[in-house]
Amino acid sequence: MAGIYIHIPFCKSKCAYCGFYSLPSMKLKECFLEALKAEIVARKDYFKQRSHCGLDPQPPSLMGKHLNPPINTIYFGGGTPSLLSIKEIGELLQLIKETYPVAEKAEITLEANPDTLSLDYLKGLRLLGVNRLSIGIQSFFDNDLKYLSRRHDSQHARQCIDWAKQAGFSNISIDLIYGLPTSNAEQWNRNLDLFFELNLPHLSAYALTLEPNAILTKLIEQGKVPPVNEEDALRDYEILCKRAVENGYLHYEISNFCRSGLHSKHNASYWFGTPYVGFGPSAHSFDGNSRQWNVSSVDRYCVRIPELSYEKESLSVEQHYDEYVMLRLRTHWGIDLKWLKREMGERFSTYCEQHAQPLIDQGRLSQTREFLYLTDQQMLFADGVAEELFWE
Repeated sequence: MAGIYIHIPFCKSKCAYCGFYSLPSMKLKECFLEALKAEIVARKDYFKQRSHCGLDPQPPSLMGKHLNPPINTIYFGGGTPSLLSIKEIGELLQLIKETYPVAEKAEITLEANPDTLSLDYLKGLRLLGVNRLSIGIQSFFDNDLKYLSRRHDSQHARQCIDWAKQAGFSNISIDLIYGLPTSNAEQWNRNLDLFFELNLPHLSAYALTLEPNAILTKLIEQGKVPPVNEEDALRDYEILCKRAVENGYLHYEISNFCRSGLHSKHNASYWFGTPYVGFGPSAHSFDGNSRQWNVSSVDRYCVRIPELSYEKESLSVEQHYDEYVMLRLRTHWGIDLKWLKREMGERFSTYCEQHAQPLIDQGRLSQTREFLYLTDQQMLFADGVAEELFWE
């Protein structure tokens, strides 16, 4: 199995907190789409060229053969993918299906901002075969949305969710941001009330973080808006974890919650080391043995000169181990010590167990049989725990 990610680098305006690569302009859209289609075709053999490694075991029937694995997830991210027309998205999906072996029931996700959505647009997406939506609501309260410089209001946010259901979408995820200085425990609880009342299958909830290149970071430094309080974020996170469990949601990754069986298959593939190819400026790829990332510039991406378009890093076995530890600790599945021993060797499983024991004794890490994992309370500190398990 494998996945495809398409980065659409355009927005109507830049949100104050955003650290992702995007442009608040559509003037390069035609050039970008031409380059994107060229890249989709040019990299058709990306998965065939990958070499076997411990994180991507192939069945015996495929060993030694150069076959493209089935594409079981396609993800349009950004930026704002919903700024593309139905025709443009349809052309991209058709080209992908003509170029790669897309599985019949592949998960096809499109990220969308409420201010770009209408009922007709959502119906059009559904007819194209898009079967999962990720809508950037961020908050159901206008004071939060103003602080985040979002273009929609709370009323339109709810309207978009109703439209999505009318259009035939059942697999809907929304984003919410917590730890906002414009909010408090009561308002965060009300945000969650509204989510649970909508009976959606998936929630991605993120603590407000200050990215170095984000507008909000500069505004706080200049004293123009209230600063972020880490204690507020911790309070909201604890409320989130408690209420998600009470309402039947699985906390399957630090920032993600779902009804049974309705996790994001695409995002889970990152955490399980599944190969994926990324198209578009700043998009990343992983073939099981090396990582590749495209230049974060639409202008340079459009030129399509290979040596200017991307950088590449081959991973050592120690780096594979570190990535496995880091990614799996983010999830409720945790580190599988038996898998680690079988696929990467006893020296890695022994090393991991030895370095895990002090963390277990300190209550920073938990263990069940052959699995090391983090509880809800421990998950917020996943990066620090992972660092102590990294290969020295």
